[in-house]
Amino acid sequence: MAANLQRDELHGIRMTEEAFERLISVESPYRYELIDGVVYDMTGSTPEHSVISSNVEGLLREQLGRSGPCRTHRDQYVAIPGKPPVVPDVVLTCDLADWDKDKRLKPFMIQSPLIVVEVLSPSTERYDRTEKFARYMRCPTLEVYILVSQDEQHIEVYRRSTGWKQERFSAGQTVKLEQLDLDLPVGSIYEGVL
Repeated sequence: MAANLQRDELHGIRMTEEAFERLISVESPYRYELIDGVVYDMTGSTPEHSVISSNVEGLLREQLGRSGPCRTHRDQYVAIPGKPPVVPDVVLTCDLADWDKDKRLKPFMIQSPLIVVEVLSPSTERYDRTEKFARYMRCPTLEVYILVSQDEQHIEVYRRSTGWKQERFSAGQTVKLEQLDLDLPVGSIYEGVL
C-alpha cells in the first residue's frame, strides 16, 4: 500500500485502537492504517504501483476462475488477531465467510487471508518488511507473503511452510504457489511497467 511514512514529511493523527476501529467501521473511499498509535491515509499510489497490483490480482483471478470459494480482493482491510487491521495491495482468501454477504464481518474485513501481496514503495518498504509483516504472521490462515518491487523485476516470497524464509525471483522466473496450484510469471506481473 502506498503512503509517505517518512515521519518528518507526513503528518498523521494520533489515535487509540478503539477510535481507529470506529473510524474504519464506516464505509469510506479512504484506507487508513494505525502505525505506532498514529493513523495514516494509505489511499493513492503511483501508476506503476497500481498496474503491478492489478496485474497480480488479474493473474490470480484468471487462474482461480469465478466459481470456486477462492477470491482476490484489493485495498480491503485484513483483520489481525490482537492488532489493528491492515490494508494489503492484494489478498487472496478461500473462506466463504470472507465474501458471502450473510457471513462476512461487519464492517467488512478479510478474516482468513491465505496469500497477501504488497507492492513496495520507498515510503512504506520498511513498514511492509517489519511491522506489517509481523502483523500478517499473526493470521493463522496466512500461508504466503509476497513483496513486489515497483522499480525493478524483483519479487520476494515468504512461506509459512519454510519458517518465512526469503525466496527471490527475478525476470524470466515464475513464482509457484502450491497451495492452489498457481503460477505468477515475473514478466507478467510487470507487464506494461518494466
